[in-house]
Amino acid sequence: MGKWTKRLVWTAALLTMSFGGLWFWLSAPATPDSIMFHGGRIITMDPAEPYHEAMLVRGGRIVALGNLADMRAAGGGASLYNLKGNSLMPGFIEPHSHPVAAAQFAATIDVSGFAHTSRAEVMQALEDGIEDAPGAWAIAFGWDPVMIDDLTAPTLAELDALSPEKPLLVLTQMMHDAYANSAALAAAGISAGSANPPTGEFVRDADGNLTGTIREVGAINVLFSAMPRPPEGTNDLLLNLFMGAYARAGYTTVGVLGPVGNDADPIGLLKRRTAASPLVQTIIYALPDQLSATDAPEARDGNAPVVGVKFWMDGSPYAGGAAVREPYEVNDLTTERLHLKPGHVGAMMIPADDYRAMFVDYHTRGFQIATHVQGENAVDRVLDIAEQVFEDYPRADNKAGHRHRLEHNALITKAQLERAHALGFTTSFFIDHIRFYGDKLPALFGSERTERYMPIGTAQAAGHVVTVHSDHPATPIGPLRSLVTMLERTPDKGDTPIGEAEKLSRMDALKAITINAAWQLGLEDSRGSLQVGKQADLVMLSSDLTTIPVDQIEQTQVLGTWINGAPVDARKTTWMNVGLLWQLLKN
Repeated sequence: MGKWTKRLVWTAALLTMSFGGLWFWLSAPATPDSIMFHGGRIITMDPAEPYHEAMLVRGGRIVALGNLADMRAAGGGASLYNLKGNSLMPGFIEPHSHPVAAAQFAATIDVSGFAHTSRAEVMQALEDGIEDAPGAWAIAFGWDPVMIDDLTAPTLAELDALSPEKPLLVLTQMMHDAYANSAALAAAGISAGSANPPTGEFVRDADGNLTGTIREVGAINVLFSAMPRPPEGTNDLLLNLFMGAYARAGYTTVGVLGPVGNDADPIGLLKRRTAASPLVQTIIYALPDQLSATDAPEARDGNAPVVGVKFWMDGSPYAGGAAVREPYEVNDLTTERLHLKPGHVGAMMIPADDYRAMFVDYHTRGFQIATHVQGENAVDRVLDIAEQVFEDYPRADNKAGHRHRLEHNALITKAQLERAHALGFTTSFFIDHIRFYGDKLPALFGSERTERYMPIGTAQAAGHVVTVHSDHPATPIGPLRSLVTMLERTPDKGDTPIGEAEKLSRMDALKAITINAAWQLGLEDSRGSLQVGKQADLVMLSSDLTTIPVDQIEQTQVLGTWINGAPVDARKTTWMNVGLLWQLLKN
């Protein structure tokens, strides 16, 4: 059942022994209709009135802000909430994440560079984890040949030796490559004669034999489809536990870009859990095969609304998948560990005609289209096709309102950013590439491209309302880490900033994880800033992020979140989680 489920089994046992005494401890905090926050700094993210000393919330909405005396007069009967010197600001918004996959991967074998430093450690973790894996398959997540210096790809023979009979699938950290043993390939019906899916590859050697390497999401999904579904209720429990992790990090809204994972209906799962236990709100960009020909975008104020569609135009820079104009560098990292040939530039994952047809379809139906682009060639393809579609199928909001999205944008150029802005596209940057992989970027792309990598400052100068994301589980949840990286752009392994000109100011960086992210998701009228009429989505912090020294930002504690004025109970041991565990154990 995974490590989180096992922990809750012990919790259930404790409850059985001392049920009555723990009733109050498990219960969620009460939600008064009217709350007056005071006693700390209230940071609004509204440039007209950036700070207040008191705020009145009634019926889940902000009804007044100002000084404490005025608020006392306006808030007769309101419950007082003393911030005790802490700060209050809009809840953080993550515009691009994968909570269903992240929840499931939290219960897999961890082989990541965040937990291991050598190939020997990774292989030992695999061996130990396979032995303890409870299900019909053994799944590992986090293989990372860029973060771990000596991590060469596993051979099919190695994988078969580790797990001769049980299917084994090892996913890379960025989830664009995977490695499967013979049992997994057979279970998925993949043989040397199998055709590659449209957006992926079953890699073969010079003799046409499968190597066990599975490239890109289309091919990886063939393996996922072959896995047995977990016991009924497992994914509900895992997702509910994981939603709490977003809340504990200060998030109140998460954009789900491509609901991937081992569930028969991941969108239904998200809607079910968000409705039953609103630890964090979600807004969904479905995969094309998750939408019917007659579906339309759902209202953004609904429960886990489906508002857009997600595509991958190219792959991960750390697997050779970025469709770049100039080739990858040639060195040990690229040729020996990533197995790229000199001159490698990365391929497009969607043929131009196919992408145009889908773009026309979803654009004319009113969906917001989000496309993964890392290399310049991928950006060009999206912009070229979009520009023609806009001319052929004009929409009233073509230049301002469609807000189609370019995701990640590792090597997007200044000219492309200006063109994208003129076409009405929005940009979200995977800023963690700088933090976790910055020391390896020169080996992949050379010094000039490294200096313009993730050019968020250039995007802002071009007029974009910029946002950032962690693409979790590709990197750990961490809005404060993202904030510091926007300010400093310094890799963990190194002390020299990458792209000094791309740094953002303190307030611009805070906007990227609050009001800008709300705008990109189409939620700026209800979330992202503390203004009268907006819903009270809040995060309380132990320090003021607008003034605290940069080197202290990541030590700031998240003390609580509120959604629509209701305090979020983000603990792991709640009545909801115990009930989900009980249902799972009964099954």
